[in-house]
This record gives sequence, C-alpha cells and structure tokens, in this order.
Amino acid sequence: MPKISVIIPIYKVEPYLDACIDSVVKQTYTNMEIILVDDGSPDNCPAMCDAWAKRDSRIRVIHEENKGQSAARNSGLDIATGKFIFFVDSDDTIEPDTIQRAWEAQEKTDADMVIVNEVCTDENDVPLQAPDFSTFQDTVLTQEELWQNFFAQDDRCSYYAIACSKLYKREIFQDLRFASGKRYEDTFILPYTVGQCKKIACLGFQGYHHRQHSNSIMSQGDPRNYLDRSEYLLEWTTCFAAKGDYLRAEGLLNDAIANLAEKERFDLSTPAQRARYRADCKACAASYRALARQTGNRSMLLRAALLRLGLPVYQAFLKHKA
Repeated sequence: MPKISVIIPIYKVEPYLDACIDSVVKQTYTNMEIILVDDGSPDNCPAMCDAWAKRDSRIRVIHEENKGQSAARNSGLDIATGKFIFFVDSDDTIEPDTIQRAWEAQEKTDADMVIVNEVCTDENDVPLQAPDFSTFQDTVLTQEELWQNFFAQDDRCSYYAIACSKLYKREIFQDLRFASGKRYEDTFILPYTVGQCKKIACLGFQGYHHRQHSNSIMSQGDPRNYLDRSEYLLEWTTCFAAKGDYLRAEGLLNDAIANLAEKERFDLSTPAQRARYRADCKACAASYRALARQTGNRSMLLRAALLRLGLPVYQAFLKHKA
C-alpha cells in the first residue's frame, strides 16, 4: 500500500474542522500522511490542528500567514511525500472507505487520476436533493472523453472540476501549483491536471460530502459576477488552442467576451478593479489575434480589431451580424 498525502487547507472552519479530520483519520486505508495547513486562521483552528497532531502521528501541521486556499494547498504540496495526493476541504467530510476505494480503482486501471463522486450536504451534513450526482457511474475516460462529458453537464460539472475528491499521481504536481489569489482556483488548474492524464477513473460511489454553508465558496453567488470567471475562460482558451482544439477554444473565448460585456455585474469601484477589467478586455483581443495566427482565419483578425476598439463596438458588430 503506497503512502497517500491528504492535504487539508484550513481557515475559519472551527464548527466543522473536527468532523473533517475525524473522517480522514478513520479511513480504512491507513498508510497516509495527513497535512493540515493552517492558513492563518483567526479562530481556534490552529490549536485544534496541534491537538490532532498529538493524537495521530500521521498528522503534520503547517502554520502560516493567511494567503488563501491556493497558497495553503501549495504549501501542503511542497512537503508532501506520498506517491498519491488527495485534497479535502476543511468543512467537508469523506466516507470511511473513500480513499481505499480510490486507491483500488487506481490499482485496477492504472489511472493517473481517480474521481470520487460527491454528494452536497447542508451545514449539518444532511444530503441535499440538488444537485443530484447519483447518475454518475463507474467508468474510465481519456482526456477528450472527460472534456466531452464536462461540457455536456449542467452545474454537476463540479464532479470533474473541483480539486478535492480526487486521487492524483504525485507526478501531476511535480511542476504544477494552484494560482494564488484567485476564486475558482480549481477551475484555473483543471486543464493542466487533466492535460497530464492518459486515463481518468471515475467512480459512482458518493464518498465525498461537500458541505454547503453561508461561508463556503459555493455560497458566494453567481460566478459570472467575478472577473475570475472570464480570466479562467481566457486561460482555457489558450490551453485548448495549444492542443489544436480551435473550435472549443473560440467557444470559450466567446464565453469570456459575453461575460465581460455584462459590465454591470462586476465590482469596478476601485482603480485596481477597473484596470483589471480593461486588461481582461484587451486579453480577449489578443486571444482572437492568436487564434487568427494559428488557424489562418481572417475573420478572427476582424474580430480582434473590433475588440481593440472596445466591447461596445464588438457587441454592435455581433448585433448587426445577427
């Protein structure tokens, strides 16, 4: 049984932390190192982490200044020694045999990544009726098959997108880290983790309990209200274009443009946010220029030129074209 590094970033989750760690230490798969990364939590979480480390020799604790969940995960990756990596969010829990089942699926298929199915729960860990992930079944996918499934899903695409609930070969993170300071950091990194996989084993077993409460990421409103969404769509555009999937790349770019065109959605009350918005708009023009060079499609050059004049001009062009 190879060692598995379970990384848990921790910040202001005092009501849920004991349940999370308890669900990990009681796993039927025992050859683990459990890395608790205290992200400068201002509550009792740091002391709780130290208390758990005294109770279980497999637990290692990192205390650091608050830098966000991405940085906390990266700190865990920096010291991880396991052959495999498994992320758990500190307000979530896992079933007792979750890691065992993930490892068995990896052994059976030699998958680079194993996806454990999830169930969304309320703050008391009571399962919610929606979204319903029970339709997912055991299967093994290639990269392209995963993307086909991902883009065909509704909000249940989180099955593929979230970083937790997955068993990764350690090599995937050899030169890869989460983008700091971003919302939806799981989505930013997804093309790069999937891009290193020849086989992805997907489980129907709902072994990961994703808790929803007022402070959780899933409770922060519509992703379209944050510039991070347009920015990860631009990042994805570059990734798919690099693979030669220009049709999908252009579709993602158009999604980013449509999102940015809804300017009233964003909080642009500060000079920094306004500068960031302008930079994202310019990036859309640059992405269309890059696609034009890669494909030889002259109409993309026209779109790039119009985007350089501004989104209102581009939107008027689209309206006239329709």
